[in-house]
Amino acid sequence: MTTDIDWRGLIDGVLLDGLLAYAKNSGDKVDTVYLTGSYTRGTWNQHRPNVNVYFIAGVGHASAVRAELASVFADIRDAVRAAGVDFTVDCHPYTIGQRDAEWLDKPLLTLTTKVFAIEHSTSRYHISPTIGYGWYATHVVLHGRPDALDVFSAPPPRDDTWFHGAHAAVSHYRNLLDHLPWALDPRRYPDRLVEESCRYAEEAIRDGVHFGSTDAEIADASNVEVLHRWAAEGRQFYLERYGPHGANAVDTVARLKQESLRSGHTPEESLKLWQDALDVWAVVWSGFVRLSEARGARTELSRVIAWL
Repeated sequence: MTTDIDWRGLIDGVLLDGLLAYAKNSGDKVDTVYLTGSYTRGTWNQHRPNVNVYFIAGVGHASAVRAELASVFADIRDAVRAAGVDFTVDCHPYTIGQRDAEWLDKPLLTLTTKVFAIEHSTSRYHISPTIGYGWYATHVVLHGRPDALDVFSAPPPRDDTWFHGAHAAVSHYRNLLDHLPWALDPRRYPDRLVEESCRYAEEAIRDGVHFGSTDAEIADASNVEVLHRWAAEGRQFYLERYGPHGANAVDTVARLKQESLRSGHTPEESLKLWQDALDVWAVVWSGFVRLSEARGARTELSRVIAWL
């Protein structure tokens, strides 16, 4: 049972200690390491924890840090597996997550991470405008400069850059969802198809909060507060801003998250749940289109980019 696992021991004593040991011994390659997200807020999933740790590389060192972290992650995986738990780096929403087939039925600890280049600090490290303030509000610097995230200290305005960043993200989710049944054969990996479908539905539903918020709520970060208090406020927010379909979308994501924790799905069940994820995406997309059209955004923001 996942409840019998010493998750804090694995997270603090293996994962975070391993990452910090690398950072401290990297010389000037690593400028800052920070922890953020649900683990810092104490709202993390104690059945399948995900920890968010990000690196800021020193000038000219971003590629080297990315390469060297591959070995660090492999060592952490070996140490975590000694406790009967699998470990993987969660690269969503950028790529489909890969798992070792021999460990699919084991408890899972995931790390969400990225290496940013300090050279890009003045442009918010090239992070989408819809991301950043939430990190800042709950981050803990583990190594390096206490002010490294000050660039995220105020929500960015909902300008053209904001709209294009949001559009790129939600288009990306759709393209990935479209390809999932081809990347993960439902006959061989139905549980993996369910898990991946859930991840992109959850990515979409969280971005949908930004699309349903007013300009004033974006400016005072009320949208971030909804995300941080999701269990208490998420469904009501979607009901008010998207109507009954919005509330249903929140319920669907909650159901998908429960389904992703169990095994034994049939191919037919996995494809039905994948379609449910697409339906969630469609609700969020409708909110983005309404917002962009109301703001007089250009026509290309009303259609999904089909990357080939």
